[in-house]
Amino acid sequence: MTSYLFILGRTPALAFLELQSLIPPVRRMTDGVALMESNDPPDPDTLMSTLGGTVKIAVVLETSSDVSKETCMRHLKQEAKNNTITFGLSQYGDSGQDAHSMVVDIKDELEKSGFHARYVEPHEGTELSSVVIAKKDVTDLVIVKENETFTYAKTVAVQPFEQWNLRDRGRPYADPKIGMLPPKVARMIVNIALGGKAAGKTLLDPFCGMGTILAEATLRGCMCYGSDQSDDIVQKAKANIAWLATRYRQVSLGSVGWITSDATHISEHVEEGSIDAVVTEPFMGTTGIGGKGADLSKEKLKNIVRGLEKLYIGCLKDWHKILKPGGLIVMALPEFRVDAASYFVKRVIDTCENLGYTTIHGPLEYGRPNAAVIRKFFVLKANHGTR
Repeated sequence: MTSYLFILGRTPALAFLELQSLIPPVRRMTDGVALMESNDPPDPDTLMSTLGGTVKIAVVLETSSDVSKETCMRHLKQEAKNNTITFGLSQYGDSGQDAHSMVVDIKDELEKSGFHARYVEPHEGTELSSVVIAKKDVTDLVIVKENETFTYAKTVAVQPFEQWNLRDRGRPYADPKIGMLPPKVARMIVNIALGGKAAGKTLLDPFCGMGTILAEATLRGCMCYGSDQSDDIVQKAKANIAWLATRYRQVSLGSVGWITSDATHISEHVEEGSIDAVVTEPFMGTTGIGGKGADLSKEKLKNIVRGLEKLYIGCLKDWHKILKPGGLIVMALPEFRVDAASYFVKRVIDTCENLGYTTIHGPLEYGRPNAAVIRKFFVLKANHGTR
């Protein structure tokens, strides 16, 4: 039996649902850490290249009732090469130990034992970042407190941050006015929709924007449709996928079909019952909400919400026709937070059962601190024959 810890990123609820969708035998240890036990575990590097919301994977070494420098030293000595080691300590949960004093003591004791030791401390908090671990070739000893038990583990895979940065900033076209969904978040919701097996499935993004969701879906190996009401936007998304194909061998230009259409009329362009999953960040209303100089009264915000509710309900009606029975929709719905008040498109969720859907997950929030627009992700399942 091999056990792995998954250190979750800034959106732990979404990241944990992603894990559950890909590797069902996983449980939550703490808010930011999950555990998998398996007799046939997946390769951690391969799994990390698939995940969007996990920043580290660590193999479990042992569990203990306390934290001690002796236990840390024993594991670090096993990782030393030619009696040399660069190490760090990442703590999740309150261990009751001062991390700085502990790594200093461990370094001194290792050197007394004949090892050449160097330690690296976190820039902030109590854990090393994946960037530091990769760039400085650090042996990262992980300690997680769960109730009164401490789990020791060693980081064996870190998030491929350079690849994420490339797909975020290196593509030819980007437009923050159309969408700000980062590739990592796009990958999470794609994984939630597709599960462990993507090949042979078909995914649709009816508000494709610059193609961020489509890019992550094609990297998973599924067929896609990308649609937008603006042909100019469709052409830019198409160029971004063409650029992606020059960087990743698994991406084929023929794996994406392109449509110029209003999102409420997709069924006029896509075969009935042909789509496994709709994954999208839809149009979210007037830009600049909460921004500098924004002047949106309570009544204007309510009108924006009513307009979006009408749009989204129209979309759900249309998409039901093209989804396979049991097909999934993973969709971000906006909540506007202005002047200590919240405005949410509640009628969409209240109505979805009558439209032939079951809400199986959500709301799962994603948003920057103090943002005026918070995305709430919902996962809906299409029930055919119930309308």
